[in-house]
Amino acid sequence: MRVKGASGEEILRGLLAAEAVLERAGITASRQAAEGMFALEGWDISGFPDDGQPTEKEDKAAQIWMEAQLAALEACCAGWSAEKRPAAADLELPTDPEAQLADRAIALAKLRALTEAEDGNGEFMDSAAGTLAWSVAAALDEFLARDLVSDVTVAFTTLALAGFHPDEPIEPKRKAVLDAIEALEKAIEKPTAQ
Repeated sequence: MRVKGASGEEILRGLLAAEAVLERAGITASRQAAEGMFALEGWDISGFPDDGQPTEKEDKAAQIWMEAQLAALEACCAGWSAEKRPAAADLELPTDPEAQLADRAIALAKLRALTEAEDGNGEFMDSAAGTLAWSVAAALDEFLARDLVSDVTVAFTTLALAGFHPDEPIEPKRKAVLDAIEALEKAIEKPTAQ
């Protein structure tokens, strides 16, 4: 769950409220609800064709997901002023819970360990660095977070794929990733970051 300016405690409160809605609806796997929402959004994006309409089960699951999102927003932002309160909560299923749900200190440590362990012989882009960077940047302004996470992922991808350029030294690429991680860490330490 992402809500700009929310503390970890507020996010947890929102997640618990969303989980309660899913449980009351009898959906034991929140994946069902998210897949229903995915079907509904896909139908919307396609222009609501007759042959692409979600099934009754998907439609019901999507409605439950929307109720869970609303409950998450209400619980997370309880007591917030109208100006600060966002219109919606970004609730999503974790694809990599260990990275996505890591607290800042753990995510930073994992980012640095991943960078130090990278040998540059990858053949494909690895999303782990980006996922961890987003965990670190969660409370930052959306645009600042996007820029800082982008800096980390671009630098990490350059390092991970360094084997495609064997004539270039790898250590400056590793340093570029560590510098991007440090910039991200400094941004979250500022009082305005939350």
